[in-house]
Amino acid sequence: MRAIVIATDSRHQSSLLSDRLPGVLVPLVDRPFLQHLVEYLIDRGVAEIDFVLSHLPQRIEQALGDGTRWGSRFRYHLARDAAKPYKILKSLSRDSDPVLLVHADRLPQIDPKAHRPENQEQCPVIFNLDGSGKKWTGWAWLSHQQIAALPDDAEFEQIGNYLEALALQSGTLVDAEALLDFETPEQMIESQGRVLQKQFDGLMVTGQEAEPGAWLSRNVSLHPTARLVAPVFIGENCRIGQGVQLGPNAVIGADCILEKHSVVSNSMILPGSYVGEGIELDEAIVDRNRLINVRVGIAVSVADNFILGSLSDEHIGNWANGLISKVLGLFLLVIAAPLILITAIWLKLARRGTLLHYTDAIKLPAQNEEHEWRTYRLLSFAPRTSETPNIGASPASGWRDVFLFLLPGLINVARGDLRMVGVAPRSRDEVLALSSDWRALYLSAKGGLITEACVLYGANPSEDELYSSEAVYAVNASMMHDLRLIGGYIRRLFTGR
Repeated sequence: MRAIVIATDSRHQSSLLSDRLPGVLVPLVDRPFLQHLVEYLIDRGVAEIDFVLSHLPQRIEQALGDGTRWGSRFRYHLARDAAKPYKILKSLSRDSDPVLLVHADRLPQIDPKAHRPENQEQCPVIFNLDGSGKKWTGWAWLSHQQIAALPDDAEFEQIGNYLEALALQSGTLVDAEALLDFETPEQMIESQGRVLQKQFDGLMVTGQEAEPGAWLSRNVSLHPTARLVAPVFIGENCRIGQGVQLGPNAVIGADCILEKHSVVSNSMILPGSYVGEGIELDEAIVDRNRLINVRVGIAVSVADNFILGSLSDEHIGNWANGLISKVLGLFLLVIAAPLILITAIWLKLARRGTLLHYTDAIKLPAQNEEHEWRTYRLLSFAPRTSETPNIGASPASGWRDVFLFLLPGLINVARGDLRMVGVAPRSRDEVLALSSDWRALYLSAKGGLITEACVLYGANPSEDELYSSEAVYAVNASMMHDLRLIGGYIRRLFTGR
C-alpha cells in the first residue's frame, strides 16, 4: 500500500510554535506526532510514503530519513503554496492502485487496510469522525482519476467538502472511532490527554507505567516529595525537584529539569526545557524559553533563564563559543588599542565631521517576531554605504576596512554584541527587506565581523553570493569552521586571494 502525507504545516498556528521545528514534530507524549503517524501507517501495511512538505522541510527529512529503519521507502516533495498543496498530488499519483491521502496533523483510529477499495471505481473512501457529523479527518482513499480532478487552488476544508459529496453519492463514508488532532496548541493538549488516558488504541508509548496512568522513562530522578497526579508522563533523563506536582494530563519531555515547588498540569514541556522554582503552569506548552498560553492563544519569550530556559547541548555550546569570542575580542582589543588610538587621531586631523559612526544592528540569533528583536550600536570609523552593504570588515578593500571597520568592531565583540566570525551585521530595515526564507535563516545565525561572503567573494558580493554564503555558514557554523574563515580572511588580506 502507498500513502501520500501532506505535512506542509499550513493550518498550524505557527506563530505560537517554536521556530525550530514544524508543528507535526512537536512530541505527542514520547515522540514526534509525525513519527507516531508514520509508525501507525506502517503497522497497518503501508510500505511506501510520499511526503509533501513546505515549512522547515529539512527538519522533517532529518527526523524520518529514507524509511529504512521501518523497512519502508520515503520520498519528499516540496509544495510551492503551503495552504494549497493539492496540485502536486497529480504528479505523484499513478494509473494503478488507489492511494491513501493523509494529513500529517491528524491521526484517526481506523484500519485503512480494512477499507482499502479493490478498484478505482470504489473510490473515494472518506474517513469521518464518528458522532461529529461531517468532520473530515483528512484521510481518504483516492483513485488516480479523482486526484487528477481535485481543484488546484482549494484548501483543506474545500477538499473535504468536495470529497464528502462524492463519497455520499457512492456510500463510502467510513467513521473513525477517535481522532488525535495536532492543528492547534489546544488540540495538542487534548490529544496527549487521550493517549495518556488510553482512549486511543494502536500507539506504543515507551517508559514504564510505575502506577496506573503514570509513566516513567529511564534515568529519571524523582524527588521523594514530588507528587504525580495521573495521567502523567516523564521522559528520559529528567530531574524532578522537591515538592513538584505533575498532573493531571502533564507530559515532560526528555532532558528536562523542574525545580522545586513547580506545578505542571494540562501542559506539555518540550525536550530540553528548564522550569524554574515555584513556577505554576496550567494549559501551557513550554519549549525552552517559549511559553504558549493555550487558553488565550498567546506565545511569549521569557528572557530570564532562571524562569524558563534551554538545557540543550547546542545552547551550552553556543554559550561557550560566545564566551570564547568575547575573550578573544577583548584580547585583540587590548593589543590593537594603540592602532585604534592612532587611527582615531589621524582621522580627526585628516577629515571633517563625526569620528565614530553608529549603526543599530539586530542582535543575533533572534526570534522571527519583529517586536522581540534587540539591537546594539555597531561602531565604525566610517559610515556604511551602498558600496559596502551588510559588510562588517572586508579584506578585499585592503587594509582600509581593517582600520575603519574591523578595529572599532572589536569593541562590539568584547561586549558580546557579535562574534569575530558570523553572518554580516544588518539593521532592522535591512532584515525586513530580506525574503521570508532568507530572514528566517539569517535570524537563526550568529552575527560576526568576518563573514564567509567577504572571505569568498570580497567587498561587494552579489545578492545570490551573499545568500548562498550565509546559507552555507548557517549549516557549517562551528569553531573549526570559524578558524578556517579567519585563516582565509588573513590570507586574502595579505595576498588578495
